[in-house]
Amino acid sequence: MVYMRFFFCLIFSFMLAVQAFAGNQAGSIHEAIEKQNHEADTRQSQVLDLKRKADRLSNKLDAVAKRVRNMTNKVKSQEKILNGIRKNEETARKEHFVLEARKDVIFKELNALLKTLWPVHVQNVQSRFAGVDSWAMADRRFNWLSSVYDATRIKFLEAREMADQLKINLERQRLLEKEAEYQLARINKSKDRLLQDKWTLRASLKKVTSKKRSLESELQDILATIKQLNYQLSTQKTKKFDFYKRSLPWPVDGDVISRFNLRAKPPRRGLSLRVIDEAEVRSIFWGKVVHNDTLRGFGKVVIVYHGYNYYSLYAYLQDTFVETGQEVEKDEPIGRAGFYPLVDGPGLYFELRFHQKPINPDLWLTSLN
Repeated sequence: MVYMRFFFCLIFSFMLAVQAFAGNQAGSIHEAIEKQNHEADTRQSQVLDLKRKADRLSNKLDAVAKRVRNMTNKVKSQEKILNGIRKNEETARKEHFVLEARKDVIFKELNALLKTLWPVHVQNVQSRFAGVDSWAMADRRFNWLSSVYDATRIKFLEAREMADQLKINLERQRLLEKEAEYQLARINKSKDRLLQDKWTLRASLKKVTSKKRSLESELQDILATIKQLNYQLSTQKTKKFDFYKRSLPWPVDGDVISRFNLRAKPPRRGLSLRVIDEAEVRSIFWGKVVHNDTLRGFGKVVIVYHGYNYYSLYAYLQDTFVETGQEVEKDEPIGRAGFYPLVDGPGLYFELRFHQKPINPDLWLTSLN
């Protein structure tokens, strides 16, 4: 009898030790999960920050690329103007050579005229009208000489005016070319600066994208670790809700059309899913049904309390399989999806709440849907 009592005491002590060990093991696993969840939250926040930074860099890069295209078009336009100026300059140079040739001819003609007129002029001065029989003859000779002098003077002035005009035209062409080249150099300098900015932004974007991929890889490793730890925890039959972060099953199979976003207008406090007709909706965790009725604006709604101030809400149900106060199992069917106005067809609106405040389901449901 004493032996039997000792044996039962030994068995009882062993069972207590096993339970204590299991409790300690569950606690250590829970601590590991909490640590991994914290790491996952940190990585996810960093990934989102890098994504926003990458988006900003992409927008800046697009703006710089647009400015480069505009600047390139300006450069092409300026080069076209410059080419036109150079063609006009070439034409002006050719005209200059022609005018120079005409001027040489005129000066030769003037020289010949002067050579002819000079002796006559000297003779008239010396002879003082010798051989002039009448005033009419003197008048004719004077008028003839005067007209020759005037023609010579006009030709000379015409040649000089042409040379002056050509000089002014060439100076204007030179100034225009100088201005065009200055503008082209300035535009090319701006273009080079923009290209440098574009290269810098691309390098920054590449660096951010690489870091983002690295963090996403780390996040996936952490999520895999959380999944493994949750599997270990589930084998111990624990039913504490926050032990299952990032490993809860989805309430229904379907496509997500709207995600949790409290900054949206209006705020989105849960997930909106498009599903097949009469899709089966399941409880994501063990708990008790605390509401099974219609809610204004949400149709037929089931709310399940999971303990520790966690709730899950399932809205726009066609019908339900549970009653208020009923205990439900994880993955237990609670109803069928009904018409959801947002998707204009069968769908489900799903929320998670902690202390009656909405929390992001993406951080609790398994990444696979």
